[in-house]
Amino acid sequence: MLRKSLGFQVHPLSRITRRALLIGLIASTAMPHIGHADGMQKLEQMEQQIHTMQRQLESLRAAHQKEQLRQRKALAQLRREIEGDPQFMRPRGDALRPVSGALPPDNMAMANYPRMDERSILLPPINAATPYGQLTGTPTGRVLSLSSPLRRGQLQVGGLRITLGGYVEAASIFRSRNNASDISSNFGTLPFGNDPNHAITEFRETARQSRLAALIEGNIASGLRAQAYIETDFQASGSSSNSRLSNSYVLRERVFYGQLMDDKDDLTLLAGQNWTLLTLQNHGMRARDEQTPIVIDAQYIPGFTWTRNPQIRIVKGFDHSRYNLGLSIESPQQVIAPGPGGAYLPPGATHSTFRNPGVGINNPSTDYSTDIAPDVIAKFGADPGWGHYEIYGLMRVAHSRVTYDGYGKSAAQIAGGGGGGAILPLEKKHKINLQLSGLFGKGIGRYSSANTPDATIGPDGQLAPLPAALALAGIYGNVSPSFQLFAYAGTEAVLSRQSFTAGGLPYGYGNPLYQLSGCQHEGAPARLCQTSIRQSAQGTAGFWWTSLHGDYGTLRIGAQYSYTTLWSFSGMGGEPHTDAHMAFLSFRYLPFQ
Repeated sequence: MLRKSLGFQVHPLSRITRRALLIGLIASTAMPHIGHADGMQKLEQMEQQIHTMQRQLESLRAAHQKEQLRQRKALAQLRREIEGDPQFMRPRGDALRPVSGALPPDNMAMANYPRMDERSILLPPINAATPYGQLTGTPTGRVLSLSSPLRRGQLQVGGLRITLGGYVEAASIFRSRNNASDISSNFGTLPFGNDPNHAITEFRETARQSRLAALIEGNIASGLRAQAYIETDFQASGSSSNSRLSNSYVLRERVFYGQLMDDKDDLTLLAGQNWTLLTLQNHGMRARDEQTPIVIDAQYIPGFTWTRNPQIRIVKGFDHSRYNLGLSIESPQQVIAPGPGGAYLPPGATHSTFRNPGVGINNPSTDYSTDIAPDVIAKFGADPGWGHYEIYGLMRVAHSRVTYDGYGKSAAQIAGGGGGGAILPLEKKHKINLQLSGLFGKGIGRYSSANTPDATIGPDGQLAPLPAALALAGIYGNVSPSFQLFAYAGTEAVLSRQSFTAGGLPYGYGNPLYQLSGCQHEGAPARLCQTSIRQSAQGTAGFWWTSLHGDYGTLRIGAQYSYTTLWSFSGMGGEPHTDAHMAFLSFRYLPFQ
């Protein structure tokens, strides 16, 4: 009070200085009215009172600073546990267990501090199986109360909560074969020996996997919420994009969707572009919780089942989301390999229509298949308490038309398949997890990383779906809280040939009469290397190291090595294959994590 009333800071003074000041003050006021002895006595009393008050002020200041430091440490520890350990809070009925020692911010009364339950925090994944969000800055949870305190990277705009995500990456790439690729390797086009690129190594540096993301959430009514999520990177090229001066690679749409979430009925409706429902998920079927391999290569690994495309998805949860059933209607596209000889035309036919170059705002430098129906995916997921398990099915329609003189014939071939996946937590302390997934069927190549074809052209001139299989296994875990190791092995294959001979000429996919004698001889013409890719496979391993982590964000350094092989169906001249060694180094700064 004395400090406020006098308007200055009371500093520690020497006894002589304090006495001199007090004598001067009292001499000008009290001395004319009192005797010398009384004045000296009052001077001593006032000096003692001021000294006592000064000690109290110093004690209060020290206690206040100590309490502030304690609260900051407690809140920092709470944030680290929530962000770094998805097991930190576990569901128990309608709420989550409060955190011991959790304190409110300094400027918020305890009575106004929101209850630490599932409506007041950004929920991480329920189990600790996926590190994907930790490496990409993807908001993997969801805010259930828009009145909760803002976390790092969050904004409040009226009734909307915005959570920012993403990262900045600088990556270096080395390949033993010149793939002419950036951060996304083209596993299905590794050069064979007849191509000079087979003998040329490749080195590139890139920032194009850098990612921007934002999750926007709002409440419509009690228990009914709306979300919008956008995620972009720079892995696209415009007509002026190059790697000479200002490369000008363009922003692209990775994920962009909205969803309605009915918490009471555990029902979610999603519409927009997202990962396919066939992609293995970490827990349940929540968006932004996909089990994506944590490699640096943006094409991931052969055998990984995925696309990102427009869809309408509905998911229903049962038994507090321990079991989930989902249905997704997704945009179709066929990957078609007519064969080295081109599309076959039956006698009397003048044209076969199964794809067209893009027009309008579609890309004119690529082709779009003549699809007449969406891809339909159904999926069941279970989280019984140990591990996560999925089974799923896919139905597709391959459509084409053969034109004759004055008329034509259309054909629709039903394709698709089924598969499943699992995440098995092998060891809890180091969060060691085993990941398994697979997809089998006909016409499923579109969902593969190596761009395995869906169909070829049959003897009637129409599309003929190819039987194929995808499989992936991976293991990852933490050597220490800041050092993570991973290893994956994956393969995808066309299981049998779809070929025939007409008019003495070979057609289809994998025809044993295709000429392959020149595939291992540099400079041999393409007609002597008519490959039909039978199988691609890869083994890869690497690490991620958290170099810095604090209120300023997180710096992660990663390295990856992979070995990829590519085999053709056998033909005239043997069964050619090629391979490639690849190495990646990544520096990622995640400002909101």
